[in-house]
Amino acid sequence: MQDGDPVPDPTCGRCKAKIELGVRTEAVYQEGIWFHTACHRAGADQLFRATRLSEVFKEIQRGVDSIRSPLFQGDEPPGVHGE
Repeated sequence: MQDGDPVPDPTCGRCKAKIELGVRTEAVYQEGIWFHTACHRAGADQLFRATRLSEVFKEIQRGVDSIRSPLFQGDEPPGVHGE
């Protein structure tokens, strides 16, 4: 027995590949768009990094002199300047 109207196999909103019926349990449907789970996660990570970068640029425009990153705290690791 079928539930609902038959629809063609959806395509991923990120990679544009067809999402097969058997793999649909590993797919995400958000705001009317289907995604592979991995594609959705990669897009969410990309959005997170872009948001953080945007916040850093806003701080620079406000007059902050240096970017405070955990990578730049403390002593530099050996071999950074090609000793």
